[in-house]
Amino acid sequence: MADESFPTQRRVRASLWLANLLLLCFFGSLAYLFILREMRFFVVPSRSMEPTLMQGDRIVTLNEAQYQRGDVIVIWDESMNDFMVKRIAGVNGDEVSIEGGALFLNGAYASEPYVAEPMEYEFKPLGRIAPGQVLLLGDNRNISDDSSVTHHSYPVDQIVGRVRYIYHPFERRGAMPRYPLENSLGH
Repeated sequence: MADESFPTQRRVRASLWLANLLLLCFFGSLAYLFILREMRFFVVPSRSMEPTLMQGDRIVTLNEAQYQRGDVIVIWDESMNDFMVKRIAGVNGDEVSIEGGALFLNGAYASEPYVAEPMEYEFKPLGRIAPGQVLLLGDNRNISDDSSVTHHSYPVDQIVGRVRYIYHPFERRGAMPRYPLENSLGH
């Protein structure tokens, strides 16, 4: 009579090997996200990013090698000693202004379909944005404490990460799309 335990032992070993491989992949993915990409979790503190983000939304950020206009980011604001959630409206070399309720990049109109309502204020450029700096605006511009209020840009090295995902509340969960902000001339 043949020993029937050998195929069973082989299946058990294969199952254990597969389980260990899956665990290794899982923990490797977590290490990549938390250590290399600096994954962080935040609660949106105010209404300044409505309608894109609502006060109380829980979000996930990942550090990026490079940030671009239109990215929604979390940044450490030293003057407030707190984190802010804002959208990058200008990067190195840009000249940003708000006139007649609209955003202008380098002298040309920039479409912003995500803004809650037209801006009720004017914002004249302070000159070109310096290297290593970004100009930040909230999507709910008329109530947002951002570069239009502080009249300064923010250091890129204080950016914690780009908002990648809303995980709570459940009905709003999903990926945060990247919206490349360009002027009407395409730069």
